[in-house]
Amino acid sequence: MRYYNIPFFIPERGCPHRCIFCDQQKITGVRVGSRPEDLNRQVGRYLETFPAGERHVEIAFFGGNFTGLAMEEQRAWLEAASPWLQGGRIDGIRLSTRPDYINAKVLMLLKEYGVSSIELGAQSLDEEVLRLAGRGHSAAQVAEASERVLGAGFRLGVQMMTGLPGELPHDPDAFYGMSRSPCG
Repeated sequence: MRYYNIPFFIPERGCPHRCIFCDQQKITGVRVGSRPEDLNRQVGRYLETFPAGERHVEIAFFGGNFTGLAMEEQRAWLEAASPWLQGGRIDGIRLSTRPDYINAKVLMLLKEYGVSSIELGAQSLDEEVLRLAGRGHSAAQVAEASERVLGAGFRLGVQMMTGLPGELPHDPDAFYGMSRSPCG
């Protein structure tokens, strides 16, 4: 089985913070993000390039905080994607969001439109690293959001980053709480 994403970039939309690592316009080269009315044309073009056969295709919303968008805008995107899912031309809808923007109301909306995968931009589970990076959420919020997403039946991805300010140099033994001695 081959996996394909049809990406739609919503650079920094819906995000209340400007993390030290985030400049989506520079990262994506996209100054103005995609619009819901562009979705049909772009999905059709992408599908033409994917080989037939065993494949799994998802429309994917990246580069911003999808669930931080106004509800009307979330609905506009999801309504544009819905006919492709209902018609069997794609297999799912994936989106990236912040852990502090997951709640029951949001999950109900996403479920209603057939969203299959939610990626949480956690970046770290260390409180000091989160603070220094300007994330604006806590490690506890990552855990709570993860439980909610899984409990609602979605597939979960957690985006992590290495090398953020305040992160200690990597020592795999320290990470697992082990000593270097084979005897423990």
